[in-house]
Amino acid sequence: MSTEANKTLARRMQEDVWNEGDVDAIDDLLAEDFVQHSPWEPSELHGREAFKQQIGDFHAAFPDLHGTIDDVVAEGDTVANRFTMRATHQGEFMGVEPTGNEVELVGTIFARVEDGKIAERWVVDHVLGFLEQLGTVSER
Repeated sequence: MSTEANKTLARRMQEDVWNEGDVDAIDDLLAEDFVQHSPWEPSELHGREAFKQQIGDFHAAFPDLHGTIDDVVAEGDTVANRFTMRATHQGEFMGVEPTGNEVELVGTIFARVEDGKIAERWVVDHVLGFLEQLGTVSER
């Protein structure tokens, strides 16, 4: 695949899956044996169904979730993007009851593309800042 096609995959993940909550798009975007490494629970996620569950959990807690890709670069079979997501905490998340807090999550994702689908992702999110905004941990 071309680097432009790989960039399109990254953009579709943000727009279709995260922003629209279209979990059916995951079957088109992710390889069957997809693996994600991230600071969220579980820290290593395997398969499309597990990823669909994660998307569902985020959307249940943050139904107005919306993100932007701030930068996207691709080389060979790797595509990376820097993103910003904003939402309001309206449902239970990681054992935390809704706070009504507006939150912002920033991060970077590196994805390896294989046969036109994302086979593996490495997610680096500013989780501590996110949890501080929810009020679950105190500021340093």
